[in-house]
Amino acid sequence: MAYITIFKDNYHKNRAKILENIMELIKNDNSRIANLEEITNHLDFIFKGNNSILVFLFSGDELVSMANAYEYNDQLHEWCVFSLFTKIGYRGQNLGTSTLKYIIEKVLEYNPSKIISGIERNNEDSIKLHEKIGFHYANCDWNELAAGFPKNHLGFEYKFKSRK
Repeated sequence: MAYITIFKDNYHKNRAKILENIMELIKNDNSRIANLEEITNHLDFIFKGNNSILVFLFSGDELVSMANAYEYNDQLHEWCVFSLFTKIGYRGQNLGTSTLKYIIEKVLEYNPSKIISGIERNNEDSIKLHEKIGFHYANCDWNELAAGFPKNHLGFEYKFKSRK
């Protein structure tokens, strides 16, 4: 297994190949999350503006998990983690956990003041996963943590370990 981290310049240079990999990742998944048009629009948006990161986890040549993060407030260094996705057939192997931990490590390199995530109310697996690696429910919806984020998602904040 190997991670590849994609930043703004690489995204724009390799957009077609990146989207091709994502298409293979979500193929045969009928969940609402597996929507290439929404994912493409989202990535095009986040890679237009502030600091953004896309992380791919490969098993050989096969993309098996991904996540992305975006600095939604560059004045306060506030980040959001989005679109954690693991390929059918690879779920239940802790790949989502390791991918989420990996992208958090990458975001921490930017010294963020806050890291948030939004999770659909009925996605119990994602809620447990986020809590397992250090997020906690913020007692509000996602859009209350940051203006402009989708409504009807629970808002989660990352609990920083002691920082020097």
